[in-house]
Amino acid sequence: MIKLKNNNVKGNFRNKLLWSFVYTALTSFTVFLVVGLWNRFVLNPTVTSLESSVHPVTKVPYPGISFCNMNKISKRRAHQLADYIVDHTGENYTDVMKSIKFLGQLYDSNYDKNYKTQIDNFQEILDKLQLKIITLMRTLITPCEDLLKVCHWKGVRVNCSDIFYMRLTFEGYCCAFNYVKNTSEWRMRREKIRGPESGEPSVQSGLSVLVNNDPEDYYYTIVPSAGLNVHVFIPTDYPDKSSGNLIENIADIGTENFFEVVPTTVAAVPDVMNYPVDKRNCLFQVEQLTQFGVYSQSDCFVDCRIKSMMTLCECIPFTIPLSDDRTVCTLRDLPCLDKYKRKWISLAPDARGEITLTEQEDALFCPQTCYPSCEATLYDVSATSVPFYKYANDTFCSFWSLHNCRSRFDNTTSIHIYYRDRFHNLFKQDVVHYWFEILSNYGGIFGLIIGLSGISLMEILVQCVKFVKIKL
Repeated sequence: MIKLKNNNVKGNFRNKLLWSFVYTALTSFTVFLVVGLWNRFVLNPTVTSLESSVHPVTKVPYPGISFCNMNKISKRRAHQLADYIVDHTGENYTDVMKSIKFLGQLYDSNYDKNYKTQIDNFQEILDKLQLKIITLMRTLITPCEDLLKVCHWKGVRVNCSDIFYMRLTFEGYCCAFNYVKNTSEWRMRREKIRGPESGEPSVQSGLSVLVNNDPEDYYYTIVPSAGLNVHVFIPTDYPDKSSGNLIENIADIGTENFFEVVPTTVAAVPDVMNYPVDKRNCLFQVEQLTQFGVYSQSDCFVDCRIKSMMTLCECIPFTIPLSDDRTVCTLRDLPCLDKYKRKWISLAPDARGEITLTEQEDALFCPQTCYPSCEATLYDVSATSVPFYKYANDTFCSFWSLHNCRSRFDNTTSIHIYYRDRFHNLFKQDVVHYWFEILSNYGGIFGLIIGLSGISLMEILVQCVKFVKIKL
């Protein structure tokens, strides 16, 4: 009998150790699951998913459009400026006309040191006559009323001057439509900016413009081409190519051009704002300001570029509507602008990544991360073009309400910009789990594991009781 009693004691002790191990293992596994789920949630607290593929395009803003003449200096206007300078200084007319072309280099920041003396002398003349760079560049460009002849918006013929205004873009002064940012050149008009227009699908319901180019008036072009550079951009952003949110296409003289726009909208729920920026990787408009006003990624990049320009060259090019007569770059600044222009057209990798010395020296490095906007509408554009002589017919002529229009194609460019489809994709950025979902998930894990652990604990207690009875 004593031998059997010893066997029972040893068996109960082994059972107690076994169930203690099971209880500890289950508890550790519970902690492991909870910590793993929490870390996964903290690292990626938000998720972007397709909310709808049939969101009407009429509910999103129509893109901003700008038409930029390839000819940056009108020959007729250059002659007028030369007459004024000659009358007030007695300079040689031919030399003045040649010197006016130096102003065109403020567009592309090109500089030839062989012309240093002529450039410095011409800037001295401008200073003597108190001719400001911003005023000169606006005066020398072909005005919108001369460039744009016929305009249709949503199928209705309108006065081009009522919908197009001369605004500053990265390419200088251009004829802009639906550009609603309140910048310096707009504030001079003392007019209130309206909200962005909404668009409708089909070519008949979009924006159609007949442009009258005049090759004989060309005096300075950045690239050896004639026609228009068409920009499509977010209407609330400054039109800046280097920031990545602007699409450009060249519309040649004597062509019919069709630009099909496909928008994509990203919206965010307010709860996303409760999480750190570096976790959700986006910013709302009200969370941070730029020099242009409310936040956007494009304007943040421009801010970074402006700080670099002021640091390196102590001036801002006239193409950025934050410069004034005190800070605007002049012809004297061309050597510095030419030296760093490559740096300002490219961005270094994100500050959170590894940056080589070459990347940091040859590209713009922004110490403050420019996050994407949490809410925005982006635009994709498909462009097609056909020569007039292949497309000219009575339907085309009647659309523009032009008489004998077939004989007027040589210097004309026709542009149609419209939404391709009735619907577009709407994406929503949401939090991965709300608090009640987290509570539910963790509760399920605790319920399952602790339930098993409770059974194990009860078994251990039973074995302990049996062991005590045996001892007694």
